[in-house]
Amino acid sequence: MYLIRCLNTIQSLFVVLKRRLLMKSWRSPINLLWFSQLLCISLMEMSGPFWPLFLRELPDVGDNIETWSACIYAAPLLISGFVTPFWGRMGDRYGHKAMLLRAITGLAVTQGALCFCDTVWQVLCWRMLQGALAGVITAALCYATAIAPEQHRSRVIGHLTSATAGGAILGPVLGGFLIQWLNFQALFALSALFCLTVSCVLTFRLERDEPPAYVPIKIRSGVGYSSKYALIFLMFAIFLMQAAKALPSSWFALFAEQQLSVTPFITGLIFSSAGVGMMISAPMWGKRFDNIEPKERLIKLAFISSVAATCYLMHLYSDWLGLIIIRFVWGICLGAMLPILQATMIHLMDSHKKGGIIGQAQRFIKFGNLAGVAIGALVLHYWDFQGGFVFAAVVYVVVSFVLVLATFWLHQSSSSTEPV
Repeated sequence: MYLIRCLNTIQSLFVVLKRRLLMKSWRSPINLLWFSQLLCISLMEMSGPFWPLFLRELPDVGDNIETWSACIYAAPLLISGFVTPFWGRMGDRYGHKAMLLRAITGLAVTQGALCFCDTVWQVLCWRMLQGALAGVITAALCYATAIAPEQHRSRVIGHLTSATAGGAILGPVLGGFLIQWLNFQALFALSALFCLTVSCVLTFRLERDEPPAYVPIKIRSGVGYSSKYALIFLMFAIFLMQAAKALPSSWFALFAEQQLSVTPFITGLIFSSAGVGMMISAPMWGKRFDNIEPKERLIKLAFISSVAATCYLMHLYSDWLGLIIIRFVWGICLGAMLPILQATMIHLMDSHKKGGIIGQAQRFIKFGNLAGVAIGALVLHYWDFQGGFVFAAVVYVVVSFVLVLATFWLHQSSSSTEPV
């Protein structure tokens, strides 16, 4: 009897040790992905707010700086919106590590080429190529969800989302410093150099993920055929969510200057407080939602979307200090909405085709951003700041209804398992 107890104890210790080794085996590369994504997003965002300053140095821009700035900013988003699903499917077929290295190396090459541009058309061409080779976020998500246990996927997606938010905060600060003390050529050159460094590190530190054998894309067993309709609603919710997020971005600085009478530094603090809230909250939301069923997730996200709508309405009745707090709360909402929606979509799909579904989600994210900027400009042209925030709040309310409809289709599909 004593011998049997000893053997059982030893067996339990081996089980615990095996679990810890497995956990370490997937946590380490995901942490490496987090730092790599933080750095790459920061490098991409360094030039974002400063394109008008760079373009006015080129001889062929003339008086159309605003138009060219919009084209230079929007072109890679538009191109990447079309090609991202393709790169996701290529990751499913050839491995997501290869796609990650391709995206980072492509970013390095295009950023380096911008150093030598002396016409606006050259800048536009390289930016379009940058969009065509894009996919760092998609590839990192696909690789992470491929190696992480299913019960931790929401946490992992939230963790990587916090890196994206952190890069969006850090990038403009670094870019402003480099432009003020050096020049744009130094900004592009350092960006290319660091991207190449990240690519080399990932080449040797990340293990190659083996692409699975071909399996027809289908809804996960036990979820049902009607889940394809739920996925359509989730894609639409992502599009609307990103449109609402981007809608005030093109005129927020004007709103802060004219309505709040604040300096550019305070405007930066107000604007970035949402990113801080998103960066802090995304991993915690992921951990909280990991063990919640999809239908319950969507109901909770519908409520969070209504909170985001309320935050937009409160923009109209706050001073600058209160607005920092409101946008921080709004950022906490953002930290839940997009990562958990993507995790839910991955949960509903067959595990062999994560790249395709994540690529589709990224497509709707990019198109939503473009639509939000365009709609925001139109709303401000025909209305005012108040109308812009009210319109964006209404979009978040529509997101809540769309998520409720998606929940209905998930409920309808509980007894069906036909393939998509």
